[in-house]
Amino acid sequence: DCDALYHNHGIMVNNVHDTSAFHDFIGYEKNKNLNDTLNYYGIRVNDERDKSVYRSNPNFWATRPLTKKMIDWASSDVDKLFQLAEKQLERISGAKKPSAVEKSANYARLARDMDVKSGLVVRGNVGRFIGRGGANIRSLERESGCLIYSDREKNTWFVFYPNDASLNIVKRRMNPY
Repeated sequence: DCDALYHNHGIMVNNVHDTSAFHDFIGYEKNKNLNDTLNYYGIRVNDERDKSVYRSNPNFWATRPLTKKMIDWASSDVDKLFQLAEKQLERISGAKKPSAVEKSANYARLARDMDVKSGLVVRGNVGRFIGRGGANIRSLERESGCLIYSDREKNTWFVFYPNDASLNIVKRRMNPY
């Protein structure tokens, strides 16, 4: 979200507690959704979340104006983030805390400092590009140093990239032929 705030609105956030970065250090489980993470820390999950909406409307969050369901979902997520941050700070060991804080700050800075290329199209098999549960995209992000997102509304992709060589790695994977 830090990347979208910066690139779409020029808003630069600082001193961010990235719950995902902290969870990587504490829970050793990557790419978990918020409810999975809340459950791990013994925090009541967000009952407003309903992933089934994506089956009928893959562009659920692009809908405007926001529906009551969307507002309830998002506000309940935000409400739980403060409790999650407290639990994470209580649980992290002294030796790991500086690394978690650094990773959190780096992620916010990384997305903000990268260039963005939008309108990219996968020419091959999109399912193969994404991989099971997004595994191929996560692997490609690690390999290239890029952040890769789909723009479901336009059926295209946008990539945050640190340099042209990294962007070219992603482009070659999108267009394997």
